[in-house]
Amino acid sequence: DLTPTPAVQRHMLWGNLNSQETVCISPQMYHDFVFPSYERLAKHFGLVYYGCCEPVDPIWDDVRTLHGLRKVSISPWCNEEAMGERLRGSSVIYSRKPSPNFLGVGSTLDEDAYAAHIRRTLECARGCQLEFIHRDIYTLDGNPGKIGRAVRILRREIDRFF
Repeated sequence: DLTPTPAVQRHMLWGNLNSQETVCISPQMYHDFVFPSYERLAKHFGLVYYGCCEPVDPIWDDVRTLHGLRKVSISPWCNEEAMGERLRGSSVIYSRKPSPNFLGVGSTLDEDAYAAHIRRTLECARGCQLEFIHRDIYTLDGNPGKIGRAVRILRREIDRFF
């Protein structure tokens, strides 16, 4: 029996579900063949973070019904505008993964492009609960200072526009 104990339920154990492997199938196939398993799995956790790099907007009608859904990944391949509209005013967190190319490619940070990328997210996520998570950065091309500069730009843009 995998039913969570009362102690686990009280601590709201997080589950992370994603489906990068299903990007190549239709939303209907996802609904018919994948989602039923995720639906059963989600019930074993207090809270669920859904997604990774896959675009969640095509399958949102299913994902939004997951038990305990608290965060959804808004990857660089996701339709930010559509997800902002869907999440605005809800308790589900718009968990944005900016493109890793800003920090991982090239020895210098293109500050103007990075700031514009962040502003676009802030515009799309207005009225949403928002978090930023930088992922899949495997190299800084010899410049660890890019991280600090990116954080300062991110904070500046949040203060200005959010």
